[in-house]
Order: sequence, then structure tokens, then C-alpha cells
Amino acid sequence: MKTMRQDAWTAEDDAKLADIILRHIREGSTQLAAFEEGAQVLKRTPAACGYRWNACVRKQFLAAINMAKLERKEHRDSSKDDLAVEGVVSVDASTESVTWNTVFRFLRQYRHDFQVLQARVKVLERDWDIARIEVERLRRDKTELIGQLRHLSEEHQVISEDYRALLNIVDRARKRQLTDDTITDAYRSPNKGDK
Repeated sequence: MKTMRQDAWTAEDDAKLADIILRHIREGSTQLAAFEEGAQVLKRTPAACGYRWNACVRKQFLAAINMAKLERKEHRDSSKDDLAVEGVVSVDASTESVTWNTVFRFLRQYRHDFQVLQARVKVLERDWDIARIEVERLRRDKTELIGQLRHLSEEHQVISEDYRALLNIVDRARKRQLTDDTITDAYRSPNKGDK
């Protein structure tokens, strides 16, 4: 008989732990913070929560984890856009409320976004060059293989014709041998009867 530990994890405990961790992922927090909160709610240690999450629960919530990460990314991107818009709106709305810090922050963010886009463009250009070189190599290989195929087809045709010619020669020789044997047998048969 299997005994159940008093502090065994229930399905409800797993669901609570998953909710806490998914919320932390959506909010951009760390797993350690989620494990600490889970420890308080579930009356366990953060290490126990971390072990349970990594060993058992996480596998059941892979789709939810991906959704939470997407929500976090969208939230982060919309927050950046809001900061940029607030900076522009405050510049347009009133020149008195604009501070140099706001302008510098806006320009730094704009420069950062521009640098990220430049890096992406460089990566895409590099990938494009690699793909173009690969396509050219594949085209050359295709042309070479087509040439080899033509050569092998011609060789196969010549070999087939030679094979047919050889079979015809062998067939004629066999027929001639049969004819010669028949003539020899016919020639020898009367001689035996005369004796």
C-alpha cells in the first residue's frame, strides 16, 4: 500500500503555482520572485516551488507560457510607444512642461530604436547575401547534375545498343551452332546405316 505524504502536491496547488508564475512572466518579473510568492501562498519553500515547477508543472503549461511571454512583449512594446508619444505630446502641448531630461530621454530612446533597426537590417542583409550565394551554388550544382545526367543517359543508350548487338551475335552463333550440329548429325547418320 502506497502512503501519501502529508505535504504532497495537489492539482490545485499546481494550478495556483502556475497562475502565480504565469502572472510574473506576463509582468516581466523573475521566476525567483514567482517562486517566493508561491512559497508564501502554498506554505512551502521557494526551492520546493521551483523544483515542482521545473520538474512537473511547466511541461503542462508550455502554451500558456508562450502566451504570457507574448503578452509581456506586447506590454513592453506598448509602454515604449507610450513614453515616446508622451514625450512628443508634452512637447506639442506646452513648451513650459518640457524638460531637458524628457527631451534627452526621448532622443536616447529614439537613437536606441534606430540602432536596433540598423542591426536588424544588417542581419537581414547578411542573411540575404548568404541565401543569394546558396541559390547561385544550387543553380550551378543543378546545371552540373543535368550535364552529368545527359552524359550518363547517352552512355546508357550506347551500352544498351552494344548489349543488344552482343545478344544478336550470341543468338546468331547459337543458331549457327545448332544448324551445324544438325547438318553434322544428318551427315553422320547415313554413314552408320551403311556399315
